[in-house]
Amino acid sequence: MVTLVYDVLREEEKMLIKAAERLDVKLELAQVGEAVEVEGWRQDVYLIRTLSHNRGITTAAIIEGNGGVAVNSFCALVTSWNKAATHAKLRGAGLPVPKTAILFGEADVKVGGKAIVKTVSGSWGRKVALVSTPEELKLLLKSSEGDVLMLQEMVGTGEDIRVFVVDGRAVAAMRRIPPEGDWRSNAARGGKTLPQPIDGELEELAVKAAEAVGARYAGVDLLIGDRLYVNEVNGIPEFKALVKTTGIDVAMHIIQMLRDLARK
Repeated sequence: MVTLVYDVLREEEKMLIKAAERLDVKLELAQVGEAVEVEGWRQDVYLIRTLSHNRGITTAAIIEGNGGVAVNSFCALVTSWNKAATHAKLRGAGLPVPKTAILFGEADVKVGGKAIVKTVSGSWGRKVALVSTPEELKLLLKSSEGDVLMLQEMVGTGEDIRVFVVDGRAVAAMRRIPPEGDWRSNAARGGKTLPQPIDGELEELAVKAAEAVGARYAGVDLLIGDRLYVNEVNGIPEFKALVKTTGIDVAMHIIQMLRDLARK
């Protein structure tokens, strides 16, 4: 049995439901509201697709505690939601990553040229800032309200590549170009997207990145500089922009993975 766990039914979840129908896979639906029952979860396969990462992480732990299989797992979701933890795992796996410092307070850190400051959790380009002087960094740290931050070298112009990995394969990719006057490439912020051919290096980096955080499927972001740098791994990735850009049925690949898992 395969169950889709969600809190808000977005376009991606609707695509997954339609893909399950096309592949004749019975897909149960489980909506996570303001409360989650600890008991009653079966020893089945559950796809975690909550908009709230806290709900997703907690539900994954409950599912696994009941003997079920969460996709992605509790550990993978915890790691991927924490950008500092993800960075540590990526670096430990020998993958190329931007130079990074973790800031727990008003640290005296040198800023050599443009650098990115972001909270260790967040999405859609929120809680991310560009600094170029020590004064700008100090001002930002004073207003951080206790958030754990990452100070990361600026790689390239902000243009990046989103690669979607499913079950050890890169199934689709798009290049994301920041809108004029911005350096953030997120499609949610109006970034331009183009289909990206997947070569051997791109697939190898993306697959190894997903494996580094323990994700069965993931959206992997790579920065374009003097070479490719693995930046982030998304454990509950959106993919509507990727489908629109590439025409690839990402949902079908996910459902096929879940079907194979359920058969084991």
